[in-house]
Amino acid sequence: MRHIHPTMVDGSPAAPLRREHAWQSAARAASRVCRDRRERTVSVPEYLTDPEAAALPCAGVTAWHAIVEEGRVKAGDTVVVQGTGGVPLFALQFAKLHGATVIVASGSDEKLACAKALGADHGINYRSTPNWEETVRAITGGEGADHVLDVGGAATLGRSVNAVRTGGRVSIVGILSGARASDLDLIAVLQKKITLQGINVGSRAMFEAMNRALAAGRVRPAIDGVYPFEDAVNALRRLEQGAHFGKIVIAF
Repeated sequence: MRHIHPTMVDGSPAAPLRREHAWQSAARAASRVCRDRRERTVSVPEYLTDPEAAALPCAGVTAWHAIVEEGRVKAGDTVVVQGTGGVPLFALQFAKLHGATVIVASGSDEKLACAKALGADHGINYRSTPNWEETVRAITGGEGADHVLDVGGAATLGRSVNAVRTGGRVSIVGILSGARASDLDLIAVLQKKITLQGINVGSRAMFEAMNRALAAGRVRPAIDGVYPFEDAVNALRRLEQGAHFGKIVIAF
């Protein structure tokens, strides 16, 4: 919740969103649906199912913000995405939509196979290859990737910095392993002139631009499964276990 800027229409948020404001915004959201419908709703591509459309506002926009709006990924670039949850898989799809080579790092060979079926060019199992950044550099001929999407935070940010090329970019979209990266080598950041970019979802304008790209490419979000509300506990348990590939949807 703390990453959502409900009044961010375009550009950047005017000020950081404090946690208490996020919860207040969530509590008021339902009462505003009808009153602010025109301003606060976005049309989604008609070919998508409701569960697929539900995956767009948070995970989709976050990945679009990182890969396209800030990252400006282009044909010929190499992009590394960590994991196979909602944001990384959207990032994979958007990077491929722009002609990039994509490397996926995951702890599951089965999920890596699924990622390759979705368009990934290379897969690295970070459990069997803990120094996965070295493999990234080998794949890129020693240069490093143009862009790394980091979702791990404390435990992965240092490796992301080592995996990216001189002048490259690391988009920080998650802190799954913690928010304080004590082993981050700032000398490497300085010497390589790396851009560290924090990403917190995005604006309505980004959402609309993303939807146009989705429609043009007929891209469909990766949905792990749809659970009825009565089975929400099992849905959340699957999320907690990290067993999912893509987004988990709870249907009301």
